[in-house]
Amino acid sequence: MVRDGLFDFDGTLHAGNTWAAVSRRLPVALREKDAAIRTWYWNQLHTQAPRRSLDDPDWFHGHMPTLNQAVVDGAWVANDVHWYMEAGLTRDDFEDVAKELQARPGSADLLQLMRHRAVITFGIEQVAQSWLRARGISAAVAGTRLMFDEEGRLTGHHPNIVASPTKEYAARRFRELSGSTEPETLVTGDSVVDVHMMGEDSFNVLVIPPSELEKKLRDFRENNLAPMWSRITMILADNSLEPLVTLLQEARQTT
Repeated sequence: MVRDGLFDFDGTLHAGNTWAAVSRRLPVALREKDAAIRTWYWNQLHTQAPRRSLDDPDWFHGHMPTLNQAVVDGAWVANDVHWYMEAGLTRDDFEDVAKELQARPGSADLLQLMRHRAVITFGIEQVAQSWLRARGISAAVAGTRLMFDEEGRLTGHHPNIVASPTKEYAARRFRELSGSTEPETLVTGDSVVDVHMMGEDSFNVLVIPPSELEKKLRDFRENNLAPMWSRITMILADNSLEPLVTLLQEARQTT
């Protein structure tokens, strides 16, 4: 029986994106730089390397291989945090970002169903923590940890970020510390990145809004992601998590 839960944050517990929400607080010039990197990253994720000549200056930089993804994740975070500091963002700005992120219906109920719960996100630790506190939910969080001075000004970030490939390690660490087993664990995410934290025997749910279903399924079919596809137990094609809450509640009543 599922007792414990691992959850992605952006696109899963809420429908938005933390990095995009922070970016809206940047001056236009910095916002454009940030958007360019974010667009390049998501366009590269799990794609095949294009054929190029060695005379092409982008013969290496024009593609992100899976082997290099964790490095790129770290560089993305470092760039963003640098721009946030340049813009003078403070702790209050990130608290305000958390207030903007609207919960998916059923997200709080789903979290509360779990004996042990953790949010594992490529986003910002403090934003996820503030979002959870506002809903009266206690949960462990792994994400990019920002650092602030005594006046609340952003000064940098902790070097041990949660990159996409390290979600698997974070999930394993959660089970180790909580004493949970894979069959007892619900893992919920919204993208191929989250499949990294889905175990072979855990109950793995991919949340996909109906408007994005065709595109997400095409990503799996066309980008050689069959090994990841085999880990998914269930696809929830809905903008709400309430059907998943109902499913778990009914399962508990019948066992």
